[in-house]
Amino acid sequence: MSHQAFEAIGDHIAEREGYVGLQGMKAIHRYLIEKFRWQPEEVRKLSAEDLELLLAGYEEKSTTDWN
Repeated sequence: MSHQAFEAIGDHIAEREGYVGLQGMKAIHRYLIEKFRWQPEEVRKLSAEDLELLLAGYEEKSTTDWN
């Protein structure tokens, strides 16, 4: 998944979750922190491959082209 695709997913998550002032990767990080109750440093250490796997289940993915 490209960096641009992650940014688009993050923007979508921010809008859906009501994250004011967060976009892109920061919104993805906050979403994962809240969903899995991970510490921020744990989320920041995830590889792009790990993030893609974790976000594969995001419910809107099936209707949006993020690639």
